[in-house]
Amino acid sequence: MRKGGFRHTLLCGSGLVLLLWSVIACALEPFVLGKDSGFRVDLRPGLGLLRDPAHALDVDSAWQAWRDGRFEPVADAASYGFSHDAFWFALSLNNRDNPARRWLLTVEQPRLDRIDLWWRDGKGELHAARLGDALPFSARSEPHRYPNQALELGAGETLQILLRVESSSSVQLPLRLYTPNELYRSSYDAQAGAGLYYGLLLALLLYNLAVLISIRDATYLYYVAYVAAFGLLMLAFNGVGFQYLWPDSPQWQNSSLPFAIGAVLCTTVMFAASFLDLPRHLPRLAQTLRYLVAGFALLLVFAFTRWRYDITIVFNLGVIALGLVVTAAAVVCARRGYRPAWYYLVAWTLLIAGGIALPLSSFGVIARTVLTEYSVQFGSAAEMLLLSFSLAYRIHLLRDANERMAGEARELLEQRVSERTQELASTAQRLEQANRQLREASLRDGLTGAYNRRYLDQSLDTIWQAAQSGSPLFSLLMIDIDHFKAINDNHGHIAGDDCLRVVAQRLRDACGTPGAFVARYGGEEFMAVLPGLGASDAASQAQQLRLAVSAEPVALEGTLLQVTVSIGVASFDSRHASSLPDLLRLTDQALYRAKRSGRDRVVCALD
Repeated sequence: MRKGGFRHTLLCGSGLVLLLWSVIACALEPFVLGKDSGFRVDLRPGLGLLRDPAHALDVDSAWQAWRDGRFEPVADAASYGFSHDAFWFALSLNNRDNPARRWLLTVEQPRLDRIDLWWRDGKGELHAARLGDALPFSARSEPHRYPNQALELGAGETLQILLRVESSSSVQLPLRLYTPNELYRSSYDAQAGAGLYYGLLLALLLYNLAVLISIRDATYLYYVAYVAAFGLLMLAFNGVGFQYLWPDSPQWQNSSLPFAIGAVLCTTVMFAASFLDLPRHLPRLAQTLRYLVAGFALLLVFAFTRWRYDITIVFNLGVIALGLVVTAAAVVCARRGYRPAWYYLVAWTLLIAGGIALPLSSFGVIARTVLTEYSVQFGSAAEMLLLSFSLAYRIHLLRDANERMAGEARELLEQRVSERTQELASTAQRLEQANRQLREASLRDGLTGAYNRRYLDQSLDTIWQAAQSGSPLFSLLMIDIDHFKAINDNHGHIAGDDCLRVVAQRLRDACGTPGAFVARYGGEEFMAVLPGLGASDAASQAQQLRLAVSAEPVALEGTLLQVTVSIGVASFDSRHASSLPDLLRLTDQALYRAKRSGRDRVVCALD
């Protein structure tokens, strides 16, 4: 070969290598699930993004763009503000050795209008689904406030996923992968917090409504309207309203958020002007704010039209701008010696911090975090409580002024303040009682009334640590309803649920050992925890439980059905179980032997 030909061949080969390397470098790395990944996985590190301002891409061209390496890694916040663009996201998932198979692809943003989803499994088959609040709530794989889609991804399998997002609200894509149990387990604290928050809002609303009826003060009217508007905003913003109040009204769900933002904006300004007495302290500003409120009230109509995207931006900008104006007005009033303005500033500052953080997060100016996502709840709860007390203080000032003119008016006002104080203390007590009930309910299985998996895991950790410290031994019973699938198949899932409830009640009634309890382990499986019992006593207790279940037939849909259980027994023994997972494995193996040897029996581990 000539020298020039060799050089030409070398240059061509180098160019091909560089071209191949550039394609590989642009390709998105698969997101790998392993044993250590757990059952709640943040998928943002594996996401690729391709913006489509002209809405020119279809699914085939998006797949091609992925193959061409046109997708870029997403930003840390995965927040893109308000935009008319279509957003394409690409993700390759590889389950290396994670034991879970059924997953929920979950978008932790309940306000997205439309999420189109395509995924290609390892066999090359293409699947499609659609999520978002533009669809009825029942379209979701699991009835959760976050849009979710069930995926099958077993160990050694790979999925290629495309998402197309388009929304009139802020585009944010906090994408996670959950197992169904993990999704609900991770929601317990949020549900308890939401219950406390909405309970607080309802209590404040009713309390101040009663005060309004009693004294007919315009400031209380604006405050009640403000609390009601804020409650609607939170119901729409968090997806709670869509989940529980209007699941079959996606049109209202899409319109409720801009409508609620506008309503909060109007009532906030009206309440501030009344509370700060702006017509007396700043009359020109008060007049300007009245015109602005009238204008924003007219714009509320556009929340129900195709311009709701633009009106949402206008209202968010209004929240920021008028929030700053009201703050400045409160500062001026406070400097002029109006004492309630100082209390208002303290409360208002708390809300401003959350109220401004949320729009800034929506516009993508600051990162979307747990603090920014729930900043409005934190700020508004503290602000409304302080404002409620500030209103009482404002009335107290009015009472002092009236006392100088009439003693009878002073005594009447004192009596009303005392009654309101007692009502507030009573409300706080009821809220605390409701909170305790919520905590207890979060530890119970909603179907059977037995303790749930969360309580079981916490209790087992405590008992195991005590056993390691020399406390009395304990035993575990793994209990499985025999032929439960046949009950579901032959009699229906409602009958299956009835069967679970009856068996759970019989197990709880028959479990008389001090300190013992029964928990639902999953599906048709229960676990009995017997502190202080060794293997022989635990086996006797297991026989009592087995006989208690089968003692009488279970009435299902008018039919008497004989139901039996199989029970595996294992006791703490450091020679055979060096850890809690080992003890659980021994219990499960014993149950398996009981079912394999004919069911309706008790089998002890290591027999």
